[in-house]
Amino acid sequence: MPTRRAFGVTVLAAALSAATACGAGGGASAPGSAIKLSINPAQLQYLPIMVAADKGYFRDAGVDVRIVTYQGSANNQIPLLARGDVDLSPAVSGPSLFNQFTQGFRIKLLANLTSPHAGYRDGAVIVVRKDLWDSGAIKSPKDLVGKKIDASAEGNPPDFLLRQALLSAGVNPDQAGLTHKARTPSDSVEFLRQHVEDVTVMSEPSASQAEAQGVGVRWLGYQAVIPWYQETFLAASEQFASSRSADAQKVLTAYQRAVKEIDASGGKWTPELLATAAKWTKQKEATLKAMGGLMYFSPDGTIDQGALDRVQQFWVREQQVASPVPVTELLSGPVQQVKAGGS
Repeated sequence: MPTRRAFGVTVLAAALSAATACGAGGGASAPGSAIKLSINPAQLQYLPIMVAADKGYFRDAGVDVRIVTYQGSANNQIPLLARGDVDLSPAVSGPSLFNQFTQGFRIKLLANLTSPHAGYRDGAVIVVRKDLWDSGAIKSPKDLVGKKIDASAEGNPPDFLLRQALLSAGVNPDQAGLTHKARTPSDSVEFLRQHVEDVTVMSEPSASQAEAQGVGVRWLGYQAVIPWYQETFLAASEQFASSRSADAQKVLTAYQRAVKEIDASGGKWTPELLATAAKWTKQKEATLKAMGGLMYFSPDGTIDQGALDRVQQFWVREQQVASPVPVTELLSGPVQQVKAGGS
């Protein structure tokens, strides 16, 4: 499958080469200077960062964190981290994370951010077009054969979720007509509305938005398909992880303070959390409430080393990771909460 490998390896290599060549913004920021942390504000997976920023928890911990916002995939932040244009950014365990290591870069994972957990909402959900759901045309992953399906950015958690759902039913992605056309959450909603796609995979709150608008029905999430999966991580540039470990710990202290506050709600929305989420995501509070609750944020940042390698081995089989790397090489020291075995 040369085209898939080209996505996972060649495109990343070009992006990282460009990052190195134009490295005007490169190098670690000096201790005590502002820390650049990038997030996609449309993604609720980063709610604790939003809370910590709004409530001054980073300042209280003794660090000056500047939030830099972006749109699209977290994979697009890998070259920026490699160059040092940003110090910290959420990352996902997709091909880009593993391939950057073989390209000579050493981006580090500091902590797990979100994972599936009973009693909480999943961060991404497979959404079926409402008319197809109502007619009973799609009730099992086997029913996806011959359907038009879009999984947004290739290699991202929604894409991994969909591929795992297909795999569980013995369905090849090519049989299911899998594409990766959506570039923004609103694209996925419109694909269902305009009948461009039969099924899409969306992060929250976009999945709930599609359901609230009557164009889709939330179907399968991480808990139903891959309950062992760790969805997002906080990653640092190699320079920041090595030269500013004390500041990294302060950032994590502030982040975990926000997580403790959020998790105290038991997975339920509070008026204060709704206001914060609505402000950052630009979604209506009613749409956020329609999610039915919050996703689970890891209170101690434990990274499951075995689960991380399990994801890597999948992408190796898909020929999107050229050479597997020891996952211990992706980990850094500020949070020493690492499980050796996968679930």
